[in-house]
Amino acid sequence: MSCPYFNQGLFIGSLPEGKTHISMCCFQKRKIVDEVNFNDPFLTSIRKDSATQIPSECDPHCSIPGHVANERENSTVEWRDLFKESNTTAIKMLHLEQSLICNLTCISCSTQFSSAWNKDYHHFVPNAPKIKLKKFPEEKWKNLDLTQLEKLHFTGGEPLLNGDNKKILQHLEKLEVLENVVISYNTNGTILPDSETLRLWNKARFVRLFLSLDGIGSTFEYTRYPAVWKSVSDNIQTLREHKDACILIEVSGIIGMHNIFNLPNFFDWWKHNCKTGSHGDESHIFVKKIDDWSFGGKSLDLKYLSDKQCELALDMLYSLVEYPGVNDLITTIKNQRQPGDGWINYLDKLDSLRNTNWRNSLAKELSNSKH
Repeated sequence: MSCPYFNQGLFIGSLPEGKTHISMCCFQKRKIVDEVNFNDPFLTSIRKDSATQIPSECDPHCSIPGHVANERENSTVEWRDLFKESNTTAIKMLHLEQSLICNLTCISCSTQFSSAWNKDYHHFVPNAPKIKLKKFPEEKWKNLDLTQLEKLHFTGGEPLLNGDNKKILQHLEKLEVLENVVISYNTNGTILPDSETLRLWNKARFVRLFLSLDGIGSTFEYTRYPAVWKSVSDNIQTLREHKDACILIEVSGIIGMHNIFNLPNFFDWWKHNCKTGSHGDESHIFVKKIDDWSFGGKSLDLKYLSDKQCELALDMLYSLVEYPGVNDLITTIKNQRQPGDGWINYLDKLDSLRNTNWRNSLAKELSNSKH
Protein backbone atom coordinates (compact mmCIF):
# COMPACT_ATOMS: atom_id res chain seq x y z
CA MET A 1 0.00 0.00 0.00
CA SER A 2 2.79 2.36 -1.00
CA CYS A 3 2.53 6.09 -0.38
CA PRO A 4 5.57 8.32 0.16
CA TYR A 5 3.74 10.21 2.91
CA PHE A 6 3.63 7.18 5.20
CA ASN A 7 7.33 7.27 6.06
CA GLN A 8 8.40 10.67 4.76
CA GLY A 9 5.51 13.13 5.11
CA LEU A 10 4.44 15.44 7.92
CA PHE A 11 1.53 17.89 8.05
CA ILE A 12 1.44 20.50 10.82
CA GLY A 13 -1.80 22.44 10.92
CA SER A 14 -3.52 25.15 12.95
CA LEU A 15 -7.02 25.08 14.39
CA PRO A 16 -9.08 28.27 14.92
CA GLU A 17 -8.71 28.05 18.71
CA GLY A 18 -4.92 28.06 18.32
CA LYS A 19 -4.25 24.36 18.83
CA THR A 20 -1.93 22.32 16.61
CA HIS A 21 -2.82 19.09 14.85
CA ILE A 22 -0.66 16.68 12.86
CA SER A 23 -0.90 13.93 10.27
CA MET A 24 1.24 12.60 7.45
CA CYS A 25 -0.59 14.65 4.83
CA CYS A 26 -3.41 17.18 4.86
CA PHE A 27 -5.89 14.61 3.53
CA GLN A 28 -5.58 12.29 6.54
CA LYS A 29 -7.42 12.39 9.83
CA ARG A 30 -5.41 14.44 12.32
CA LYS A 31 -4.42 14.36 15.98
CA ILE A 32 -4.24 17.41 18.26
CA VAL A 33 -0.84 17.62 19.96
CA ASP A 34 0.99 19.89 22.36
CA GLU A 35 4.36 19.18 20.73
CA VAL A 36 5.13 18.08 17.19
CA ASN A 37 7.03 14.79 17.00
CA PHE A 38 7.64 12.93 13.74
CA ASN A 39 7.63 9.69 15.75
CA ASP A 40 4.40 10.43 17.57
CA PRO A 41 2.58 7.13 18.34
CA PHE A 42 -0.32 8.32 16.16
CA LEU A 43 2.01 8.47 13.14
CA THR A 44 3.97 5.31 13.89
CA SER A 45 0.71 3.35 14.18
CA ILE A 46 -0.32 4.53 10.70
CA ARG A 47 3.09 3.49 9.35
CA LYS A 48 2.65 0.04 10.81
CA ASP A 49 -0.83 -0.36 9.28
CA SER A 50 0.40 0.87 5.89
CA ALA A 51 2.56 -2.24 5.49
CA THR A 52 -0.53 -4.36 4.80
CA GLN A 53 -3.40 -1.99 3.98
CA ILE A 54 -4.44 1.57 3.30
CA PRO A 55 -4.80 2.94 6.84
CA SER A 56 -8.27 3.93 8.01
CA GLU A 57 -6.95 7.45 8.73
CA CYS A 58 -6.40 8.06 5.00
CA ASP A 59 -8.85 9.91 2.80
CA PRO A 60 -11.41 7.49 1.23
CA HIS A 61 -10.42 8.70 -2.25
CA CYS A 62 -6.99 7.15 -1.72
CA SER A 63 -8.68 3.74 -2.01
CA ILE A 64 -10.19 4.52 -5.42
CA PRO A 65 -7.71 3.77 -8.24
CA GLY A 66 -7.45 6.58 -10.77
CA HIS A 67 -9.56 9.09 -8.84
CA VAL A 68 -8.47 12.71 -9.33
CA ALA A 69 -8.36 13.14 -5.52
CA ASN A 70 -6.34 9.95 -4.89
CA GLU A 71 -3.41 11.70 -3.23
CA ARG A 72 -1.66 8.38 -2.61
CA GLU A 73 -1.34 7.81 -6.36
CA ASN A 74 -0.69 11.47 -7.14
CA SER A 75 2.12 11.79 -4.62
CA THR A 76 3.69 8.51 -5.75
CA VAL A 77 3.91 9.84 -9.32
CA GLU A 78 5.26 13.20 -8.15
CA TRP A 79 7.88 11.56 -5.96
CA ARG A 80 9.00 9.24 -8.73
CA ASP A 81 9.38 12.11 -11.19
CA LEU A 82 10.90 14.80 -8.97
CA PHE A 83 12.63 13.43 -5.91
CA LYS A 84 15.35 11.03 -4.82
CA GLU A 85 14.26 7.46 -4.24
CA SER A 86 14.65 6.45 -0.63
CA ASN A 87 13.06 4.01 1.81
CA THR A 88 14.25 5.83 4.92
CA THR A 89 11.87 7.10 7.58
CA ALA A 90 12.62 10.82 7.64
CA ILE A 91 10.87 14.12 6.97
CA LYS A 92 11.18 14.67 3.24
CA MET A 93 7.81 16.37 2.69
CA LEU A 94 6.65 19.01 5.17
CA HIS A 95 3.32 20.80 4.89
CA LEU A 96 3.00 23.84 7.16
CA GLU A 97 -0.33 25.46 7.89
CA GLN A 98 1.14 27.39 10.80
CA SER A 99 -1.15 30.37 10.87
CA LEU A 100 -4.67 31.12 9.67
CA ILE A 101 -3.94 34.82 9.21
CA CYS A 102 -5.60 36.09 6.02
CA ASN A 103 -6.52 39.40 4.41
CA LEU A 104 -9.60 38.25 2.46
CA THR A 105 -13.14 37.16 3.27
CA CYS A 106 -13.55 34.84 0.30
CA ILE A 107 -17.14 34.04 -0.47
CA SER A 108 -16.76 30.30 0.17
CA CYS A 109 -14.47 30.52 3.23
CA SER A 110 -15.02 30.92 6.97
CA THR A 111 -13.25 31.33 10.30
CA GLN A 112 -11.96 27.80 9.78
CA PHE A 113 -9.23 29.17 7.51
CA SER A 114 -9.37 32.99 7.40
CA SER A 115 -8.83 35.39 10.30
CA ALA A 116 -10.39 38.14 8.16
CA TRP A 117 -13.77 36.41 8.63
CA ASN A 118 -13.57 36.92 12.44
CA LYS A 119 -15.48 40.19 12.17
CA ASP A 120 -18.55 39.02 10.23
CA TYR A 121 -18.86 35.23 10.04
CA HIS A 122 -21.05 35.15 13.15
CA HIS A 123 -23.78 36.83 11.06
CA PHE A 124 -24.09 33.50 9.22
CA VAL A 125 -22.98 30.98 11.84
CA PRO A 126 -23.50 32.56 15.29
CA ASN A 127 -21.51 29.97 17.24
CA ALA A 128 -18.56 29.67 14.85
CA PRO A 129 -15.21 29.94 16.66
CA LYS A 130 -12.98 32.93 15.97
CA ILE A 131 -9.38 32.39 14.93
CA LYS A 132 -6.76 33.01 17.60
CA LEU A 133 -3.42 33.89 16.04
CA LYS A 134 -0.25 32.69 17.74
CA LYS A 135 2.61 35.15 18.12
CA PHE A 136 5.36 32.55 17.68
CA PRO A 137 4.12 29.76 15.38
CA GLU A 138 7.72 28.76 14.57
CA GLU A 139 7.72 26.67 17.74
CA LYS A 140 5.94 24.04 15.71
CA TRP A 141 8.95 23.10 13.54
CA LYS A 142 12.11 24.35 15.23
CA ASN A 143 12.98 21.02 16.91
CA LEU A 144 12.39 18.82 13.84
CA ASP A 145 15.18 17.16 11.86
CA LEU A 146 14.83 18.76 8.41
CA THR A 147 18.23 17.77 7.01
CA GLN A 148 16.63 15.40 4.48
CA LEU A 149 13.77 17.68 3.45
CA GLU A 150 12.98 17.88 -0.28
CA LYS A 151 9.48 19.39 -0.41
CA LEU A 152 8.02 22.23 1.68
CA HIS A 153 4.42 23.33 1.16
CA PHE A 154 2.79 26.37 2.81
CA THR A 155 -0.92 26.97 3.26
CA GLY A 156 -2.98 29.26 5.47
CA GLY A 157 -4.78 31.60 5.68
CA GLU A 158 -2.53 33.50 3.33
CA PRO A 159 0.95 32.03 3.88
CA LEU A 160 2.81 35.05 2.46
CA LEU A 161 1.42 37.09 5.38
CA ASN A 162 3.08 34.76 7.87
CA GLY A 163 6.65 35.90 8.55
CA ASP A 164 7.56 32.57 10.09
CA ASN A 165 7.39 30.92 6.68
CA LYS A 166 10.43 33.02 5.76
CA LYS A 167 12.18 31.96 8.95
CA ILE A 168 12.02 28.28 8.08
CA LEU A 169 13.56 29.02 4.67
CA GLN A 170 16.39 30.81 6.45
CA HIS A 171 16.72 27.78 8.73
CA LEU A 172 16.99 25.46 5.71
CA GLU A 173 19.63 27.76 4.22
CA LYS A 174 21.69 27.46 7.42
CA LEU A 175 21.33 23.67 7.23
CA GLU A 176 22.65 23.91 3.64
CA VAL A 177 19.68 21.97 2.24
CA LEU A 178 17.59 24.78 0.74
CA GLU A 179 18.94 24.09 -2.76
CA ASN A 180 17.46 20.57 -2.52
CA VAL A 181 13.99 21.76 -1.59
CA VAL A 182 10.95 22.40 -3.78
CA ILE A 183 8.91 25.18 -2.15
CA SER A 184 5.21 25.65 -2.85
CA TYR A 185 2.46 27.95 -1.60
CA ASN A 186 -1.32 28.09 -1.80
CA THR A 187 -1.72 31.85 -2.20
CA ASN A 188 -4.43 34.34 -3.11
CA GLY A 189 -2.01 36.46 -5.16
CA THR A 190 -2.51 39.68 -3.20
CA ILE A 191 0.91 39.61 -1.50
CA LEU A 192 4.24 39.88 -3.29
CA PRO A 193 7.17 38.25 -1.48
CA ASP A 194 9.67 40.66 0.03
CA SER A 195 13.29 40.89 -1.13
CA GLU A 196 14.56 38.42 1.49
CA THR A 197 11.95 35.83 0.53
CA LEU A 198 12.85 36.25 -3.13
CA ARG A 199 16.53 35.78 -2.29
CA LEU A 200 15.68 32.52 -0.58
CA TRP A 201 13.48 31.44 -3.48
CA ASN A 202 16.43 32.04 -5.80
CA LYS A 203 18.42 29.45 -3.85
CA ALA A 204 15.69 26.78 -3.74
CA ARG A 205 15.37 23.99 -6.29
CA PHE A 206 12.23 25.67 -7.63
CA VAL A 207 9.06 27.37 -6.40
CA ARG A 208 5.48 26.42 -7.26
CA LEU A 209 2.63 28.87 -6.66
CA PHE A 210 -0.90 27.51 -6.49
CA LEU A 211 -2.96 30.63 -7.17
CA SER A 212 -6.51 30.50 -5.83
CA LEU A 213 -8.38 32.95 -8.06
CA ASP A 214 -11.93 31.68 -8.80
CA GLY A 215 -12.49 34.18 -11.60
CA ILE A 216 -11.33 37.50 -13.02
CA GLY A 217 -12.46 41.13 -12.99
CA SER A 218 -15.50 42.07 -10.91
CA THR A 219 -16.36 38.41 -10.31
CA PHE A 220 -12.94 37.89 -8.72
CA GLU A 221 -13.30 41.05 -6.61
CA TYR A 222 -16.72 40.04 -5.30
CA THR A 223 -15.67 36.44 -4.68
CA ARG A 224 -12.35 37.28 -3.00
CA TYR A 225 -13.31 40.48 -1.22
CA PRO A 226 -11.65 42.97 -0.81
CA ALA A 227 -8.93 41.95 -3.30
CA VAL A 228 -8.43 44.12 -6.40
CA TRP A 229 -8.16 42.22 -9.68
CA LYS A 230 -5.70 44.58 -11.39
CA SER A 231 -3.35 44.43 -8.42
CA VAL A 232 -3.43 40.62 -8.30
CA SER A 233 -3.04 40.33 -12.06
CA ASP A 234 -0.05 42.68 -11.93
CA ASN A 235 1.46 40.66 -9.06
CA ILE A 236 1.21 37.48 -11.11
CA GLN A 237 2.99 39.09 -14.05
CA THR A 238 5.71 40.41 -11.73
CA LEU A 239 6.35 36.90 -10.45
CA ARG A 240 6.33 35.45 -13.96
CA GLU A 241 9.03 37.97 -14.87
CA HIS A 242 11.28 37.09 -11.90
CA LYS A 243 13.97 35.12 -13.73
CA ASP A 244 16.35 34.58 -10.80
CA ALA A 245 14.09 31.85 -9.43
CA CYS A 246 12.26 29.11 -11.31
CA ILE A 247 8.63 29.87 -10.43
CA LEU A 248 5.94 27.49 -11.67
CA ILE A 249 2.33 28.67 -11.81
CA GLU A 250 -0.81 26.66 -11.09
CA VAL A 251 -4.23 28.37 -11.22
CA SER A 252 -7.37 27.03 -9.56
CA GLY A 253 -11.00 27.98 -9.35
CA ILE A 254 -13.66 26.89 -6.86
CA ILE A 255 -16.90 27.06 -8.79
CA GLY A 256 -20.36 27.78 -7.43
CA MET A 257 -23.51 29.67 -8.36
CA HIS A 258 -21.70 32.99 -8.08
CA ASN A 259 -18.89 32.47 -10.61
CA ILE A 260 -19.80 29.67 -12.99
CA PHE A 261 -20.74 32.08 -15.77
CA ASN A 262 -17.34 33.78 -15.49
CA LEU A 263 -15.53 30.60 -16.55
CA PRO A 264 -15.05 31.49 -20.26
CA ASN A 265 -13.33 34.76 -19.26
CA PHE A 266 -11.34 32.96 -16.54
CA PHE A 267 -9.94 30.37 -18.95
CA ASP A 268 -9.32 32.99 -21.63
CA TRP A 269 -7.32 35.14 -19.21
CA TRP A 270 -5.18 32.16 -18.21
CA LYS A 271 -4.61 31.15 -21.83
CA HIS A 272 -3.40 34.61 -22.86
CA ASN A 273 -1.78 35.92 -19.66
CA CYS A 274 -0.63 33.05 -17.48
CA LYS A 275 0.29 30.09 -19.69
CA THR A 276 3.88 29.80 -18.43
CA GLY A 277 6.01 30.31 -15.34
CA SER A 278 9.10 32.47 -14.92
CA HIS A 279 11.37 30.12 -16.92
CA GLY A 280 8.82 29.23 -19.59
CA ASP A 281 7.52 26.06 -17.93
CA GLU A 282 3.93 25.31 -18.81
CA SER A 283 1.32 26.56 -16.37
CA HIS A 284 -1.81 24.60 -15.46
CA ILE A 285 -5.38 25.49 -14.57
CA PHE A 286 -8.00 23.45 -12.78
CA VAL A 287 -11.54 24.00 -11.56
CA LYS A 288 -13.75 22.07 -9.16
CA LYS A 289 -17.16 22.51 -7.59
CA ILE A 290 -17.56 24.43 -4.38
CA ASP A 291 -17.50 22.36 -1.17
CA ASP A 292 -20.11 22.57 1.57
CA TRP A 293 -17.85 22.97 4.62
CA SER A 294 -18.72 26.68 5.00
CA PHE A 295 -21.99 28.62 5.04
CA GLY A 296 -21.09 30.16 1.68
CA GLY A 297 -20.18 26.78 0.25
CA LYS A 298 -23.56 25.37 1.23
CA SER A 299 -25.45 28.41 -0.06
CA LEU A 300 -23.74 28.58 -3.45
CA ASP A 301 -23.94 24.90 -4.39
CA LEU A 302 -24.46 24.39 -8.12
CA LYS A 303 -27.52 22.24 -7.47
CA TYR A 304 -29.46 25.47 -6.88
CA LEU A 305 -29.20 26.61 -10.51
CA SER A 306 -32.64 27.31 -11.95
CA ASP A 307 -33.72 25.25 -14.94
CA LYS A 308 -32.85 28.13 -17.28
CA GLN A 309 -29.49 28.74 -15.58
CA CYS A 310 -28.74 25.01 -15.74
CA GLU A 311 -29.38 24.98 -19.49
CA LEU A 312 -27.16 28.03 -20.03
CA ALA A 313 -24.41 26.65 -17.81
CA LEU A 314 -24.30 23.28 -19.56
CA ASP A 315 -24.23 24.89 -23.02
CA MET A 316 -21.29 26.99 -21.86
CA LEU A 317 -19.44 24.12 -20.19
CA TYR A 318 -19.71 21.82 -23.21
CA SER A 319 -17.61 24.39 -25.08
CA LEU A 320 -14.92 24.29 -22.35
CA VAL A 321 -14.39 20.54 -21.86
CA GLU A 322 -10.70 20.84 -22.83
CA TYR A 323 -10.01 22.37 -19.42
CA PRO A 324 -9.38 20.12 -16.38
CA GLY A 325 -12.33 19.80 -14.04
CA VAL A 326 -15.02 20.97 -16.46
CA ASN A 327 -16.37 17.47 -17.14
CA ASP A 328 -16.83 16.96 -13.40
CA LEU A 329 -18.80 20.23 -13.23
CA ILE A 330 -21.04 18.99 -16.04
CA THR A 331 -21.68 15.71 -14.22
CA THR A 332 -22.45 17.55 -10.98
CA ILE A 333 -24.91 19.95 -12.59
CA LYS A 334 -26.71 17.19 -14.50
CA ASN A 335 -27.00 14.78 -11.58
CA GLN A 336 -27.50 17.07 -8.58
CA ARG A 337 -30.55 19.26 -9.11
CA GLN A 338 -32.41 21.20 -6.43
CA PRO A 339 -33.36 24.57 -7.97
CA GLY A 340 -33.67 27.25 -5.32
CA ASP A 341 -32.96 30.88 -4.53
CA GLY A 342 -31.51 30.70 -1.01
CA TRP A 343 -28.17 31.77 -2.49
CA ILE A 344 -29.72 35.17 -3.23
CA ASN A 345 -30.35 35.70 0.49
CA TYR A 346 -26.70 34.89 1.20
CA LEU A 347 -25.40 37.38 -1.38
CA ASP A 348 -27.85 40.06 -0.26
CA LYS A 349 -26.65 39.67 3.32
CA LEU A 350 -23.03 39.86 2.18
CA ASP A 351 -23.87 43.09 0.37
CA SER A 352 -25.39 44.58 3.51
CA LEU A 353 -22.15 43.85 5.40
CA ARG A 354 -19.73 44.89 2.67
CA ASN A 355 -21.60 47.71 0.94
CA THR A 356 -21.28 45.82 -2.35
CA ASN A 357 -23.85 44.85 -5.00
CA TRP A 358 -23.65 41.36 -6.41
CA ARG A 359 -26.14 42.20 -9.16
CA ASN A 360 -23.61 44.64 -10.61
CA SER A 361 -20.52 42.50 -9.97
CA LEU A 362 -21.56 39.03 -11.09
CA ALA A 363 -22.68 37.68 -14.46
CA LYS A 364 -25.97 38.83 -15.96
CA GLU A 365 -27.26 35.24 -15.90
CA LEU A 366 -27.41 35.64 -12.12
CA SER A 367 -28.34 39.31 -11.83
CA ASN A 368 -31.55 38.62 -13.76
CA SER A 369 -32.66 36.19 -11.03
CA LYS A 370 -35.62 37.11 -8.87
CA HIS A 371 -36.81 35.92 -5.47
